[in-house]
Amino acid sequence: MSDWRPYPRRADSTVTGELWQLDGLGDAQHAPRPVLVWLPPSYHAESGRRYPVVYFHDGQNVFDAATSYSGEWGADETLTALAAQGTEAIAVGIPNGGDRRFHEYSPVENTDYPQGGGGGADAYVTFLTGTVKPAVDAAFRTRPGADDTVVIGSSMGGVISLHAWLTRPDVFGHAGMMSPALWTNAGFSLRQAQEAHLPAGRVWVDIGGQESPEFPDRMRAYWHEAHAFVDTLSARGLGERLRFQADPAAPHHESAWAARLPAALRFLLTRL
Repeated sequence: MSDWRPYPRRADSTVTGELWQLDGLGDAQHAPRPVLVWLPPSYHAESGRRYPVVYFHDGQNVFDAATSYSGEWGADETLTALAAQGTEAIAVGIPNGGDRRFHEYSPVENTDYPQGGGGGADAYVTFLTGTVKPAVDAAFRTRPGADDTVVIGSSMGGVISLHAWLTRPDVFGHAGMMSPALWTNAGFSLRQAQEAHLPAGRVWVDIGGQESPEFPDRMRAYWHEAHAFVDTLSARGLGERLRFQADPAAPHHESAWAARLPAALRFLLTRL
């Protein structure tokens, strides 16, 4: 852990785990960025224990409102509460690439999307599997196998979570898709759900009914495509390995994802 440093904690924090930061993690196609790792409360007391790992996209928004551009997930608070109930995991927050976010998270190009670009998802998954995960596994007592590794994100982070699960199930055994922006890729994710080999892991999907009220067509697309996606996975036999939550009143915001996160992590981290 020589290159990792403690992340400064707020004085009023109720979190009992530890947060660590590694600066400048990148590769040939991804600008260096700080990666944050949260360790559960029992990590130091139980020195022989290893832990499952949850990888979060948009890491700026996962642990600290001070680094967020839109709000905080409160993942460390949620994981602290889950630890008290007997569910413990290491959590990793990988920041997005700023104006490269859409490109990194999208499996296909979409020049009509306001940010443009796309098509960098395969390279980003390689960054996760070849650079980020090895750095985490080398520094911390992880359970590195796929069945103990979860990838989760919201909006475009949900899209890349699905892509990582379907293309590298040997690394990411389970996936969480919160308010997935399936409408951005012209049906690509829906075709993946219909045609790709489905791994054996668990999938969490959720959606709100007020994802983009300022854009009614987009808001309807969020809702309907999430339901179509879940219907496809259900028809393909995921059964109890699939969990879906739809909230007609929920917005497209970190506050909504924070509210749904405890149930999502409890499901994704509990072996069936």
